[in-house]
Amino acid sequence: MLASSCKAWLNVDSEDRILEERLFSSTDGFYTALNGVYIDLVNANLYSGTLAPSTPDILAQYYDTSADTHTYSSLAGFQGEAKRVAVNDMWSRAYFLILNVNKIIGHCDERKGTVLNELDYSIIKGECLALRALLHFEMLRYFGPVFSVSPGADAIPYMTDTDPKVSPVLSGTAVMARLNADLEASMGLLAGSDPVIAGGKNEVDNGGRNLYGFRNLRMNYFAVKALAARVNMYLGYLENYRGKALQYAEEVISDAARFFPFSTREEANGQAATGNVNTAAEDRVLSSDILFAVYNIRRGEDIYEKYFYNTLESNRLLAISERGYSSMFPEEGDLRTFQWARKRDALGNDVVCLVKYEAMEVDGKNYPYMIPVLRMSEMYLIAAECYNASGDTDLAYRRLNTLRNARQTSSVSTAIEANIEYEYIREFAGEGQLFWYYKRKNAQTITAIYDRSKPDITVGTAGYLFDLPQSEDGFRD
Repeated sequence: MLASSCKAWLNVDSEDRILEERLFSSTDGFYTALNGVYIDLVNANLYSGTLAPSTPDILAQYYDTSADTHTYSSLAGFQGEAKRVAVNDMWSRAYFLILNVNKIIGHCDERKGTVLNELDYSIIKGECLALRALLHFEMLRYFGPVFSVSPGADAIPYMTDTDPKVSPVLSGTAVMARLNADLEASMGLLAGSDPVIAGGKNEVDNGGRNLYGFRNLRMNYFAVKALAARVNMYLGYLENYRGKALQYAEEVISDAARFFPFSTREEANGQAATGNVNTAAEDRVLSSDILFAVYNIRRGEDIYEKYFYNTLESNRLLAISERGYSSMFPEEGDLRTFQWARKRDALGNDVVCLVKYEAMEVDGKNYPYMIPVLRMSEMYLIAAECYNASGDTDLAYRRLNTLRNARQTSSVSTAIEANIEYEYIREFAGEGQLFWYYKRKNAQTITAIYDRSKPDITVGTAGYLFDLPQSEDGFRD
């Protein structure tokens, strides 16, 4: 069922119904269905591409695509057709997964107390509600309005049905209300059931199904609360939403920091994994504070070799200049410098490449396959921004400097807003968060990160808007 195409969902015959009934006739079947959703999150149109390392970071001007012949020059220039093509397949893939999630939720409610006990019901449905919110929010960030300008503008459908049918397009504020409702319900279910609350991520392979382990690879309770902080911060220009964002961020910091501490230098440079400094074992994603990541065993091939490998043709390679790298990291001790490496491109030019997702094998470790989705570090940045907006600059600097010091850079005491932006730039390369920071702020220009000597890129509010895919418009017509 979960491997079928979108088209197959529209042609459900009696045999498909029987297979579906069999799948959800056991607890293992429910977890199999849920695992299928997690596995498909690494699709190239989702977190192995369009939602993380490629489209949003190209738009955020991380990489030098200034040559007219570069594959991504039109996208980096915010040209309408390039934007449409870049996100077209993402829509169908995301809503296909949302439909799968809704199927699981529907069967959870039908089989509670028979197939599912209270614990499994709460965990499975809680994770599914969070996944539904996560995927809708990703679609909202692309296809929704700039909320500080027109929050009531048409955005996206919010799909809760188990049957594939056209759902109405809702306003941005209506989508936000449904997002928050799903997240609140998810947190309510996971608060009394998720083992992460008492035991943390539990990355011990016991040789069995590990249904309740590796919680950093599932939408666990803390990850859901972090997503709620991110969602509410997206409407953060309104004080009531900013207050909720701060509340959730502080609760995650207070309750989860002991389970999701910041990475040490030894972990970042591979020493903790091997006993000696070993570049082949560097934890370049700084995995320790990742609250939720998707797991892609082909990460090196799907991401690094597709976008960042220095042997790629120069018109396809995503890289930055030495000048851009030096501006990004004025302090050499910054742990995030392990995510970049000086290389020669196919033409022999000196470039700096993102090696965050380069293939590596480290026995007993998951970080070589993780693509971060939610981090503790974002909670500190959200808190800093909220405190600053309310005039509590002391707490704002405290939260910001906690992150800076954890990444082994010095504290700052001036230019709080600029320094928050700099941390977004350094912290989320390859993770697709910076562009949405700019959209949330409605930044009219964006810095050319790849080379600070270049002029800023003019975006304007219109640059942040994406048309619904033509296939979707066709259904509605």
